Amino acid sequence: MKHLKDASEELTSKLLSALEHAVQLKKDGIDPMMPFAFVYSDNNGRLKSFVGDTPEYADKMFERTIMEENPDFAIYGYDGYLTFDGNKNDAILLKAYQKTDDVIYLVGQRFIPKSDHIDCKMIGNPAFLGTEPNNFYIDDVIKQGNEMKSESKQPWWKIW
Repeated sequence: MKHLKDASEELTSKLLSALEHAVQLKKDGIDPMMPFAFVYSDNNGRLKSFVGDTPEYADKMFERTIMEENPDFAIYGYDGYLTFDGNKNDAILLKAYQKTDDVIYLVGQRFIPKSDHIDCKMIGNPAFLGTEPNNFYIDDVIKQGNEMKSESKQPWWKIW
């Protein structure tokens, strides 16, 4: 299984920028936070918000963004919970996508929400939560093989 240390430096940098954005929203008292994604194509980045009734809708909109826009990178942030030592905490959850990586990296940052009595406070450091398969990843070898097959009008066993 891959670890966050296996991610590219560029993806890690974009992930940290998205985390800083989300932390600032929380410190400003934005709770709940609207799911968002930083989407990067050809060194141009933009922020997208996913407005909807359910977290599942936002997840689908993030997947749709990747399918339709085919970005180089996309960092998706949303509210959730993390349990640590039996304590359930509010958390910022992030998914870090890179077109050329076969996994999506999952990261979480626990926090105490801002209230009338206290300011928002981050709990501990960001945590690597694992990976999930990047269903949008297509290996270059597979692409080249499919291009070779589609260029030839002969059956595959007669290509040699």
